[in-house]
Amino acid sequence: MHLPCKMNFLAGLALSAALGALSLLGADSTSPNYAALKGQVQVLEAVIDKTMEQTFERPFGLLEKTKGSYLPGYGVIFNLQVNLYPVRVPNPFDPRPLSEEEVRKARTVKLDRIETIKRAVPRLLADHAGSLRALGPEDTVAVIVHLFHFQAEGEKLPTQLVLQVKKADLDQYQERKLSFDELVRKMNVFAL
Repeated sequence: MHLPCKMNFLAGLALSAALGALSLLGADSTSPNYAALKGQVQVLEAVIDKTMEQTFERPFGLLEKTKGSYLPGYGVIFNLQVNLYPVRVPNPFDPRPLSEEEVRKARTVKLDRIETIKRAVPRLLADHAGSLRALGPEDTVAVIVHLFHFQAEGEKLPTQLVLQVKKADLDQYQERKLSFDELVRKMNVFAL
């Protein structure tokens, strides 16, 4: 063999070995179409934001718009941050601490709105997450709602709501193989 041929042969062997090693490490050939998935995630980000804004009357604060991220081996996670009921913040022009009534009202409204989110997000996922067609059935779709609380009113209130569901379950719902109640029972919903 001539030297250039030996180098091509060796380069081919190295490439084959590298591809073999990648397959042993779990890289798969069924990766999603990232360009399509990015567009589908952006649409669902906007749907989540719009749903949150329309679900709650003022005062309500969407502090951080929804951001979706794809994690290989897991699926898509959507994160957003909300202030479910903004309260008056003591400041140099009004240094009075929050009254017991203000704290009680904020807590009551926030607890009610947390329950509303626990009902609204499963419906939103059922109605719209099927549009994540680039995901595989083994993938998971999760929505994490970060809850902002002012220090005085945040005692013993959750700081996150997490809702997870398998894409396969969403697909079965879209195909009318699961009812909405059955889908909700398959979802993992918890507060941290």
